[in-house]
Amino acid sequence: MAWIETDSGVVLPAPEMGSGGITIATVVDGGRNANGDFIGSVVGEDKLKIEMNFEMLSPQQMQQLLAVFDRRQGGSFVNRFRVFDPRVQDFVWMNMYVGDRTGVPLVLEHGVPAAWSQVKANLIQI
Repeated sequence: MAWIETDSGVVLPAPEMGSGGITIATVVDGGRNANGDFIGSVVGEDKLKIEMNFEMLSPQQMQQLLAVFDRRQGGSFVNRFRVFDPRVQDFVWMNMYVGDRTGVPLVLEHGVPAAWSQVKANLIQI
């Protein structure tokens, strides 16, 4: 079973053991009053954020990861993913958007990276 995949069947590489992270964010529309007490309320439902980190990807793996989100290649900023949700301890389908994608090109052959290291991308639940 894939760690993360799109509903169109694209399987993303599994992050290196211990390299990623999961955050559950609660959005609040509040602040503090003159006494320093919290005022406000929770807005909507909690949101899942998955931090994907890859020590090394081949050029093909990097291209496949980026193509999922690249509109010029048929991708989309928002995709439906099957991901592991620790709130229910199971895989679930959810719409998520992508944050910045970064990587370091390694061993340039004729000006083209032969590999990518320190690749990072975040998926955030809509």
